[in-house]
Amino acid sequence: MLRDFKIYHSENVPDDVVDHVEILLKDIFDLSFRIVGVRIPRQDCWNDSKHSFDAKVLLSNMRRDNLSYFTLLIDKPLIVDQNNVYGYAESLKGSIVTTSKLATKTLIAKEVAFHVGRVLGLKRCSENCIMRETENFEMLIHKPSLLCKTCQIRYQRLKIRYV
Repeated sequence: MLRDFKIYHSENVPDDVVDHVEILLKDIFDLSFRIVGVRIPRQDCWNDSKHSFDAKVLLSNMRRDNLSYFTLLIDKPLIVDQNNVYGYAESLKGSIVTTSKLATKTLIAKEVAFHVGRVLGLKRCSENCIMRETENFEMLIHKPSLLCKTCQIRYQRLKIRYV
């Protein structure tokens, strides 16, 4: 049973950004989120040729440390399968989100919320919803900071089942 969802961040992610993320997550998901503090990504996750962290390897390393239900905010670029991404998540495990290409606290918080939703078991949505996949920066800007009615119903079912 999930008691709280942990929020980690790298040392260069400002506290006000992390605080903003925590507030939005509590508003959307009505769960206890706890800022745990600084976690420095292991260097074996760094891809020299892409000058980025490999999100899958980062997540795998954190899972090896027996961590689940977490998000990690880092200030360096992320890749998944050699492609640049804003974040990466695995259902019922954890998520990694970069702040490096997101200009405001709100954009960062929306991207984190999408990935936390994936961790909590929500699927991508095609409606005007926080769970709509962001294909470009403009879509992220216009994405709402809440779940659509369909995703709210799905989330309530998931919450009863897993949380």
